[in-house]
Amino acid sequence: MNGYELLAEFEKLINDLILVPNSWLPEEFRDNRTDSVSLADLERKCDSLEIGETDYQIEKREKDRRIAAYTTMIENGQEITYLLK
Repeated sequence: MNGYELLAEFEKLINDLILVPNSWLPEEFRDNRTDSVSLADLERKCDSLEIGETDYQIEKREKDRRIAAYTTMIENGQEITYLLK
């Protein structure tokens, strides 16, 4: 593992540890099940707002793309080569 990977892992761990109280957040960012939200969750919510798609929608689009590619391989009589995300 190089230095960049270590820093990325460190940032991920820190973002999971930092908790922001719901009272500091606008209503759409609050987690009403708990009294705070992790910084990592807030970043994911902000990213989904910027992209305009939820994590589910992004994953669904990826699955549909791979299914279409596999279907084409089968129809052409090719052996299926699995695609990465």
